[in-house]
Amino acid sequence: LAVRVTGHPLVAQLCREFGGALVSTSAKRSGQPPARTADDVRRLLGDAIDCIVEGQTGGREAPSEIRDVITGATLREGSMKTKAKKGTTP
Repeated sequence: LAVRVTGHPLVAQLCREFGGALVSTSAKRSGQPPARTADDVRRLLGDAIDCIVEGQTGGREAPSEIRDVITGATLREGSMKTKAKKGTTP
């Protein structure tokens, strides 16, 4: 289980209009690269999904970082790590 706080305007708007959080999985299967377009999602997941909301991606080149909420250990390095290495703040 992971919790993500989004900065993506479309996702934030969906949460506001819904009046709560969204629960979802990644648009990929484990071990596969992330899908970047609606066509990628259709090709990779086919009939396994009910709906695709088309729109722009968040503009990140790497996936988000995932950390263990209890220990703080990094489980997956992502774009936040990349920005930190460049000396900028996310």
